[in-house]
Amino acid sequence: MLSEIKNLSIYGAKVWIGDSEPPKEKILHVSDGIFTENPTDDAIEVNASGLVIIPGLIEAHAHLCLNAGDDWEKVQNNDSSRSMSLRMIENAQKMLRAGITTIRDLGAPTELAVSLRNAINEGIVTGPELFVAGAPITTTAGHGNFWNGEADGELGVRVAVRERIKAGVDWIKVMASGGNMTPGSNTARAQYSIDEMKAIVEEAHRLGTSVTAHAHGVEGIRHALAGGVDMIEHCTFQTESGSEPIPEVIAEIISSQTIVSPTLTGSLALQKGTELYKKRTELTRQLVEGGAQIVMSTDCGIPGTPHTYLSYALETMHDMSDLTAIETLRLATSTSAHLLSLDDRGKIKTGLRADLVALNEDPTVNLAALRDINFVMSGGSFVHR
Repeated sequence: MLSEIKNLSIYGAKVWIGDSEPPKEKILHVSDGIFTENPTDDAIEVNASGLVIIPGLIEAHAHLCLNAGDDWEKVQNNDSSRSMSLRMIENAQKMLRAGITTIRDLGAPTELAVSLRNAINEGIVTGPELFVAGAPITTTAGHGNFWNGEADGELGVRVAVRERIKAGVDWIKVMASGGNMTPGSNTARAQYSIDEMKAIVEEAHRLGTSVTAHAHGVEGIRHALAGGVDMIEHCTFQTESGSEPIPEVIAEIISSQTIVSPTLTGSLALQKGTELYKKRTELTRQLVEGGAQIVMSTDCGIPGTPHTYLSYALETMHDMSDLTAIETLRLATSTSAHLLSLDDRGKIKTGLRADLVALNEDPTVNLAALRDINFVMSGGSFVHR
């Protein structure tokens, strides 16, 4: 799936490097997987005339083990570990072909997620670079318990953190509230006490790992903030009548510099024109205008949100936030790279990892151009499409 060409020069294209400026014509040099200042003597020349090149995209919240269908539960319950692994590979490769060169997977059986990440890193299978949380930590019968991540009490959650770090995860994920895909859990209520949340964060930080918290309802968001998590997934302030943001909680998110991963799903886009969409738009604008730190994410893999959905989610963010196309695009490139501490990517810059997407149109003018791909490069190698 990857074409191994170590040294090349790409000329003729306009290049958006990942900053606030529009694309400009620029010759790119790549050697041994990174962008370089000068070409090598044996560089192969690539004519990209008429194309617009941007950094590879970053998806901050994916579920490679899910099939994005209404039958997800039946499929998952009948999966063997072998068939689930194959599905995860297939979904990862679909995302790579769509220009998503970095993925953060936030919910899958721990062993399978870690094994796939390692297999990609070792070149056994091809795929985007993967950062994984494994099975989220959740209460007994809590949201996402089907991934076998249940733990209760302060000692129990500390052990759960240690087990995941021993297994080799990159992030710790905790279900701070109930979720929509787990019957019997309550999205409006917190699953863990503040002391339990503090124990999770303290243990993870002691071992050098960041914590992200799934939280829909305000109680779960409050407990996540009080526990000191690094990031909040969804952060929807969900009630039965839609998002009901609370100004003082939003102010705390912003003042604490807690990162928000908003997971703009396919079902959200279908609500455009409804009261639910208007409320979510108001929440999004309060976060953006207040200066919240935001990464781009979709929760892809859940029903109605295919794994290649990121470009559509960027259009939704653009619509909801009043950000410019360039500002929106940065959320899935340079901004996400910075906030996820992936300082070796996210921009087209000398010394950084050579992840890029070559497009037939300019996405800094029209984000829909992200779906008109000419070629993708991951770590300096061409991706066969």
